[in-house]
Amino acid sequence: MKTTNSKKTYRHNPTARSPKDGQIPPLPPGAGSGGPMRGKSVQKIRGKKKKSGLEQMVTGGIVAASLSMTVSLTVYFRPFLSENVFPAVKTFCSHTADTVTDTLSNLFAAPAKAEEPAYPATDAAQETTAAVPDMQEEISYMDHSSELGNIADMSAEPVYPPQEDAIYSCILDTSLGPLIYYNQGDIRWKEYLYGGYDRLAKYGCGPVCVAMLINSFTATPVSPVEMADWSANNGYYARQGGSYHGLIPGSLSAFGLKVESVTQRTADNVRELLKNGHVLVALMGRGALTQNGHFIIIAQISPSGNVYIADPASYENSTKEWDLELLVSELKKSYDSGGPLWAVSLDASSDAAP
Repeated sequence: MKTTNSKKTYRHNPTARSPKDGQIPPLPPGAGSGGPMRGKSVQKIRGKKKKSGLEQMVTGGIVAASLSMTVSLTVYFRPFLSENVFPAVKTFCSHTADTVTDTLSNLFAAPAKAEEPAYPATDAAQETTAAVPDMQEEISYMDHSSELGNIADMSAEPVYPPQEDAIYSCILDTSLGPLIYYNQGDIRWKEYLYGGYDRLAKYGCGPVCVAMLINSFTATPVSPVEMADWSANNGYYARQGGSYHGLIPGSLSAFGLKVESVTQRTADNVRELLKNGHVLVALMGRGALTQNGHFIIIAQISPSGNVYIADPASYENSTKEWDLELLVSELKKSYDSGGPLWAVSLDASSDAAP
């Protein structure tokens, strides 16, 4: 293999002298250790190092003081943080998130048609909401038993039957006439998000109750999904709390039914109302329902003197007889908007009709 040796070429400077072997050329003027140029450079470097160290000390002092103050304030105010500050911050953040979400939805969402819900449904809900039964179809009557209901079996959440894909399609008699029964656990809407956040299966007893009454006793056919959207659009939806109590008088009167607050909450007065063309919406809240209120419909008097109810969370409860005194004693003690008991009847001045 042929190789080529590379050679470096240096330009000849006639004024430069080549040092002899072992001889070191002298430094230029001012470049020595005691020269003015070198001394000035060292002073500048040393000055910068001292200034950097001072800055670090001041910064460290500020950080230490800040940490000390933060720890002291945290320890001093700790009893109040968990009770007042944290809940307030959590509420503020939740409200801010809701506001931002609603604003973005209004800005970027396509204009909705009048009949479309204001809140988007989940995929499961979109597939099932179209399956709301036609009210003209033949529906069987609910079979009642003489078994007495137990208040411990009443819950704000639905009691599912053995099959999880249940569709409830039946009618029960009431003092106002046939009532189409709806259940929160119906596969057609149990996963629908009430207000865009909460499943109807857990929080939908209010919209389901008013949907039964409006669909049965007015000329407007509605489904639980439509009433959930109506409730949210009109300010009756409470996030992770179900529905505000004002949903009962607000929705029923808006759709043409007459709603009155029952201030004399006794079993005898309720019987008189049932005998005189009323059904009652009751807000249950004691006993098994201490933590969560639950709307039911007191439908009619049974042959034995007890009453039948329409419980949106339990088909089984709706087939049993109930002790009226027990139901009245279990009404929620904390209420507003005319609750916890409302009498519902047909308004002769409206277009309401069975």
